[in-house]
Amino acid sequence: MALRELDYQGRVLARLDDYLTELAAQKTKADKIEAANATETDPDLIRPVPDFPLKTWQVLRTAGKLPDSRADIPYSPRQDGMGRSVPNAVFKVPTGGGKTFLAVAALSKIFGRYLGRQTGFVLWIVPNEAIYAQTKRQLTDRQHPYRQLLDVLSGQRVRLLEKDDHLDAREVASHLCLMLLMLQSSNRENKDALKMFRDRGDVQGFFPPEGDQDAHALAREKTPNLDIYDLAGSAYAWPQVKDSLGNALRLIRPVVVMDEGHKAVSELAFATLYGFNPCFVLELTATPKDVLPTTGKKPKPGRFANVLVQVQGADLDREGMIKMPLNLDPRSGADWRNTLAAALERLRALDEAARNFQADSGRYIRPILLTQVERTGADQRDGAHVHALDAKEWLIAVGGLDEAEIAIKTADTNDLAAPENQDLLSPTNRVRVIITKQALQEGWDCPFAYVLCALAASQNLSATTQLVGRILRQPHAQKTSVAALDESYVLTHHADTAKVVEAIKQGLEADGMGDLVRAIRTNDAANPKGPRTVARRAAFAKTDIYLPKVLRVADGEVRELDYEQDILFALDWLGLDVSPLVAKIPANAQAAERQLQRFRLSDEGDERVVAEVADASTEVLHFDMAHAVRMVTDIIPNALVGAGHCGRRAGRPGGARFRFYSAGRVVGLDRRRTARLAGRGAQRQG
Repeated sequence: MALRELDYQGRVLARLDDYLTELAAQKTKADKIEAANATETDPDLIRPVPDFPLKTWQVLRTAGKLPDSRADIPYSPRQDGMGRSVPNAVFKVPTGGGKTFLAVAALSKIFGRYLGRQTGFVLWIVPNEAIYAQTKRQLTDRQHPYRQLLDVLSGQRVRLLEKDDHLDAREVASHLCLMLLMLQSSNRENKDALKMFRDRGDVQGFFPPEGDQDAHALAREKTPNLDIYDLAGSAYAWPQVKDSLGNALRLIRPVVVMDEGHKAVSELAFATLYGFNPCFVLELTATPKDVLPTTGKKPKPGRFANVLVQVQGADLDREGMIKMPLNLDPRSGADWRNTLAAALERLRALDEAARNFQADSGRYIRPILLTQVERTGADQRDGAHVHALDAKEWLIAVGGLDEAEIAIKTADTNDLAAPENQDLLSPTNRVRVIITKQALQEGWDCPFAYVLCALAASQNLSATTQLVGRILRQPHAQKTSVAALDESYVLTHHADTAKVVEAIKQGLEADGMGDLVRAIRTNDAANPKGPRTVARRAAFAKTDIYLPKVLRVADGEVRELDYEQDILFALDWLGLDVSPLVAKIPANAQAAERQLQRFRLSDEGDERVVAEVADASTEVLHFDMAHAVRMVTDIIPNALVGAGHCGRRAGRPGGARFRFYSAGRVVGLDRRRTARLAGRGAQRQG
């Protein structure tokens, strides 16, 4: 797999070069002052050691090499567990902008230009299991470009570690050791309960022999924040350093890569991270988070993100990294199945375009539909809300998909974990639809995801907001020049369009592409809305309203009218001519007015996105078996009578067929199958 450096990535790394060059120069000056102070006997001649990361930042700001958007944000110093200054830089890169590549490329420059060596220790911290598994897979694969960059840096001496692996000081000295760690594992909520802060016995070469009291005391003197056994009151009341991974990291002073750096802003996470005594901290995030200062009984100083470089969403679009425009198709009909049918129709059109594109270019793309439902738990299927199993059954029974083409990803069901489903980009993978509620909000990445069908948008807009980013990444980070395959699609069911547009704005902003939504405009008055409550006029606010009650008098008895017993039972079904009723059945009874909104980049030079209403509807009607059966049962509730009646009218008793005319086609339906399906429909209605 070839790796190409994009223009904006080159600018990021060039700015990092400027930073590291100045940082190394400022550190040399600070080291000279510190060395002179160590040999100076006259206290009056001891000079203060400058904060070299702060000095570096000031030089870059004066030279105009920091983001203009952060001009008013001061530099926020960082100190390790011993009070030493720690260089800290933040890359603000939108989701899908290649943060992992930038981190790996940055390591090569940090070790070469700043630390001046090829070996050492990297602590790579990720926020969740999904990103952990993805990063591990990329860095373990020797054929992956990211791993190859590390191999070039270290001279083929890379060792990938996890927190439970054996660690030896000799390997750290001779290899580039990279340890993957989840943020939750590093937080010391209860340090005695965490393995990395326990005496393990397999962390060797970092600490003095167990019985050498003087050596332990000296180690604690050099590194005061080492964990020790509390032996106060015992016969051996002397400090003994724990043979723990946490202590080893404090001695190693690793380079820290913090993925999704905005997740580690709490006091606990911050103290733990810098308590490892890092020599450099690189943060990558789409949305840097500043902690503002507080006042009151316990005032706290502010802590701001030190953003070195900032990548815009427009940069990603210019490089073909994202699918833009984004097309919003809100549906206000009452039946969620029609929205899902429209999404499936869009998926099939994309699939056809992808097959033609593969025939012309050789590039494989399998478009995937993400379906957001309202309920997922096994005990939450109540019929009133769209459940994951409801959507799956419809896709199989009506949509014509195989069970292997549908994957459910929820808190208790994860079909994507199956061996055949793990690599969604593989040509042998069959998944075309992924059903979820909000389990794909963060850390899930598949460039083949093109369509988001939000059946729960009206109930869970926040999840819709976070799912928008899952369909933006462009396959192979390269445009196809096929309009349909270079765009993304969102279909919503029964949701306020204005609110959905706002959710899309928030989703883009959460993924670091806020520059693409500043100029989004929408005509709210023209947008279809769902049901709304209309207040009574003042003149009728307290007026009592009485509804008529229909009664039946039979044999001197008065009772409420029973529709089935008093009307349906009394009808002469055999003599009923249903032709006028059938003629009134629309091709799609649930079709609702809607407007297709299209989010595209403007041509006015601002590189921003505008929302426009498409001129024509792109809806394609198709024959829906379940819909047709429901229409039949609305006319003749008794399935067997209906089938027999239709057969006689067709002039073929015993082997009759019911013919439906839909979209100019005659569809034959076997009478026995019609009765069976109609019976199921009647049960559902009952």
